Amino acid sequence: MEPRDDLGDWLADGERQEQGRRRTAAARERLEALPAIRTFLSAVAGCCDGDAVRIGSAIEALFADTHWVNTLVRDWIGEARRDWFFTPPVRQATGPFHRSALLLERPQATVALCAIDPDALRARKRDAGGTGSVFFPGNRAYLKFIETGGLTMSFWAAPELDERTIDPADGRCRRTDCRRVDPGELVAVDMARQSYVFERADRPVLFLHGDVRVGGAALAGEFDAVSGALKGLSSGSQTWSRTQMMLSFLRLAGCREPGPSFDRIVADAPFFVRWHAMREWLALDSAAAWPRLSEMARHDPHPEVQAAARQVVTQLGARMSGLAACR
Repeated sequence: MEPRDDLGDWLADGERQEQGRRRTAAARERLEALPAIRTFLSAVAGCCDGDAVRIGSAIEALFADTHWVNTLVRDWIGEARRDWFFTPPVRQATGPFHRSALLLERPQATVALCAIDPDALRARKRDAGGTGSVFFPGNRAYLKFIETGGLTMSFWAAPELDERTIDPADGRCRRTDCRRVDPGELVAVDMARQSYVFERADRPVLFLHGDVRVGGAALAGEFDAVSGALKGLSSGSQTWSRTQMMLSFLRLAGCREPGPSFDRIVADAPFFVRWHAMREWLALDSAAAWPRLSEMARHDPHPEVQAAARQVVTQLGARMSGLAACR
């Protein structure tokens, strides 16, 4: 594709680019000044882990009347007509069959405007060949459908994953419903125990997606859509995910005094974070970590962590005894 002449002019004109940035910033200010948006931002400000239901109610109130979506889209279209290089004040996200514009991003919640391409969705299903996964990320999600395009969704249930999750055979997911979605419908899902899958659509689908980012389950799970069996677990908490990342960073950085920080995490964090911390602590300073590892092998409340610690104690016991003798 040959670049347009006006693209070259725009790239060479720093003042015009700066005007575009100011225009984008002004559009952002207008978005957050919309009465419905302003009310929502005020409602979630200062919320924390214990306020997940309150945040969900604020999302439902925002989605009750979607005329504000028309207002902001008309605003962006008008700006684009005045300047072809206008950038809407949102961050874009894409998936295998959808595109999203992240309208609002706060520590407590996100709100996105999403579109599903029915052809891409059909291709995704065809490529999967009748297999696939159902995800239970542990948060609360709200979907308000503006244009349904004949969308059919399936709904799933599973046991909540927590410290008691030991054996993947303890719980399976199962499909509870499969139906068409109505225009204007609000679908609220507690994704610690429930989930959904977009099955098929006849035409493009447009919907708002609200995501509560606090107060979710500690664990996220992936289940096989055919057998219902648990396939894998990961952290469902941004806080604990970041904790794991920082523990790994401290180990890679060669933290000189890891004891207090690692010891506190090993004592109080969820089981999967405790074991992650212990592994990193052993890599940093095995002698300092050894007493806590030995205690973990005897008394950790989670059977998997206790078994893993016991195995490491057995494998490294002779080596650690030799190190202690040398000291």
